[in-house]
Amino acid sequence: MKVLYVILVSYASAGLAQAVLLYAYRSKDAQQYMISDDAHRSKSDRELYWRVALNIGVSITLIFSVMFGLGQYLYYDHAVPAWRYVLEAVTVVLLYDFGYYFMHRYPFHEWKILRGVHSVHHAARNPRQIDSLLLHPVETILGLGLFFGSVALVGGVHIYTLGALFTTYTALNILNHAGIDVPHFPFKTLGVLAAKHDRHHHSMLSGNYASITPLPDIIFGTVE
Repeated sequence: MKVLYVILVSYASAGLAQAVLLYAYRSKDAQQYMISDDAHRSKSDRELYWRVALNIGVSITLIFSVMFGLGQYLYYDHAVPAWRYVLEAVTVVLLYDFGYYFMHRYPFHEWKILRGVHSVHHAARNPRQIDSLLLHPVETILGLGLFFGSVALVGGVHIYTLGALFTTYTALNILNHAGIDVPHFPFKTLGVLAAKHDRHHHSMLSGNYASITPLPDIIFGTVE
């Protein structure tokens, strides 16, 4: 089943990103590119790993349930013109990025309704790759729900488009928390994203609310 391959490829990309970053943290050559020498995390290692394990369980359960149970709303597997792949992908990215911006800025930060939920994630002031999973389960569910909801809103996408989107979504969630800013090609863009997200983690009053592109922050004047 192709949807199973989509899930496995996304997990493989996430595992590769985690492994590369763990190696970089231990490499003397990479130390010059570290944004901070410490994560300055207000959670104990025990709570950190408990949160990580819990969120891995929640995300796996939700991903498999939605991908297999609601697949008819998310993807199709018949031939379409090349332009449609691009249009579907761009539309989903824009829907997700603007949706995440408003959810992140208002319920998670400016309003009290979910600030306590999101404060779990902000326990890391200078995040590392593992902090991409330092989340309250409610935030995990809302984030994945927004991604799958964005896909469903466009009427579903080709299975290959879904694979590319979900793999990118999974990897970027880790790379945004890398804590490494390499100002050289081909890592410069990823370094800029990591540096922006690091600044966001400094305070619950920080900007840089968007997830994938800086476009929503630029439009609404919240670039930090």
